[in-house]
Amino acid sequence: MFPELQKKLVRLYTFSTGMILTVILMVTFVFYLSSQQSRMEASFSDHFFTLSSKLQTESTFTDSYLAQLETMHSLIIYIEENDAPFFFPGAYVPHTNRQRLVEKAKDRAAAEGIYPNSHPISSNLLQSSLFRIAGTHYDSYLGSLLIIQTVSGYKKLILIQDITGSKMKLIRNGFLYLLIDILGIFLLFLTGKSFVARSLKPLEEMYLKQQDFTASASHELRSPLAVIRTAADAASHTSGSQEKYLNIIKDECQRGNALVKNLLLLSSAQQENWNVNMRYFELDEMLLHLMELYEPLCNAKGGTLLLTLPEETLPPVYADSELCLQIFTILLDNAIAYGLPNAGKIILGASRSHSGVTVCVTDFGSGISDEEKSLIFDPFYRQDKSRNDKTHFGLGLAIAARLAKLQHIKLWVRDTEEGGCTFEVIFSG
Repeated sequence: MFPELQKKLVRLYTFSTGMILTVILMVTFVFYLSSQQSRMEASFSDHFFTLSSKLQTESTFTDSYLAQLETMHSLIIYIEENDAPFFFPGAYVPHTNRQRLVEKAKDRAAAEGIYPNSHPISSNLLQSSLFRIAGTHYDSYLGSLLIIQTVSGYKKLILIQDITGSKMKLIRNGFLYLLIDILGIFLLFLTGKSFVARSLKPLEEMYLKQQDFTASASHELRSPLAVIRTAADAASHTSGSQEKYLNIIKDECQRGNALVKNLLLLSSAQQENWNVNMRYFELDEMLLHLMELYEPLCNAKGGTLLLTLPEETLPPVYADSELCLQIFTILLDNAIAYGLPNAGKIILGASRSHSGVTVCVTDFGSGISDEEKSLIFDPFYRQDKSRNDKTHFGLGLAIAARLAKLQHIKLWVRDTEEGGCTFEVIFSG
């Protein structure tokens, strides 16, 4: 399920971000193209204005001047006076024949109503618009035509500029933008693949934990149900010992009821829909109350419960007293079940520091390995891999961890110096 979901999300991420990148590059290229075209047209207009001004003010042009102008700016200059062309062979050699380009320029001017025998009427000049000419070898040109009235008749100027090089530069830059777009989309694909994989990893882990949780819950519920069914079948076929089997059924029903209760408790804590009543309360009183509750139980199991408090009174802590009592109850039950049989004592202690108040539940049992310390707060995790202990389901520490998180309290475990483990509940000051 997750590999297919990852592929779909990567495709969606790559497509959406790739489209944004493509649009940005297209808009950028359009602006670049527009600015380059405007620059070419402005450059052509400058040359045309310079020549037309000289044409109106000067009667002659030197070949060296025209040749230098043509070669420096890729120009084709054609001048007539009273239908007689200036004797200038031209210095710039275009890909298309010069005369053919001149004829094409005259045809474009004729399309605008400026014919070879046209003369200015309302003013002393007649000028065509800026037009484009296509050559015979995929070359491109800008051109314009000007007719100036003189005392002796008229002068005609045709200016053509080769823009093939600029056009090829635009095409190369267009391919560069396309290459950047393709490379960007590829990098977005790699980034998206890594990003989606990291984003889905917690969800996949949660899903796997949920599956494990469901499997473990099914296993735990199956056990009492199987015992109840076996006892019920045995009771139905036995005439003298129904009470024995009924007691077994009763015990297993209570066990199943406790499991369901803990499951509901854990589910409510995980969904964080618990009604948390945060207020200041005296921690000393709660610890003394726990001592009164659990000391007889420890004594009955052949052990002792010790309470250690600092000489000065502990300051009030800000938390939910009922949830804190539930946390301490879980930790003490856990210590009695796993730590008391080995060492015969449990220590319930509290201390004060600059960071707050710390409550410790210390046992001297077999302890918890470093590999298991990160797992003991997971639902249904137990050191008893065979699940022989039917009184514990591996939910207590998971519930305690969730209740601590709801109150922003730190709960963690460390090794006891003399062997065993110590659970610390830290209330920030």
